[in-house]
Amino acid sequence: MVDGPIVEQIDPDLEELMERFFESSRKDLGKMQFALEAKDFTSLIRLGHTAKGTGYGYGFRGMGDIGLELENAAKAQSEDDVRAHIQRMAHYLDTVKVEFGK
Repeated sequence: MVDGPIVEQIDPDLEELMERFFESSRKDLGKMQFALEAKDFTSLIRLGHTAKGTGYGYGFRGMGDIGLELENAAKAQSEDDVRAHIQRMAHYLDTVKVEFGK
């Protein structure tokens, strides 16, 4: 995990969407944890794919990278790797700092 602050440069046009973005991302994190407990790798693949697309789409490269790795770990049905990526996602959402600028 990254020790220092994680800073993402986000388009200022998206500023008004940030509260809903983080709310939705945290709900998805809860769904990931529930799916892992149920060993529901199909849902984990979908949730990882969604995090990847949403993260990259909004400019959160770190979230997109974690989503991609989660998706791949779920495809491989690697429970330990999925758990590690979910923990990374939780850390990312808790620590990411947004800077608005083009």
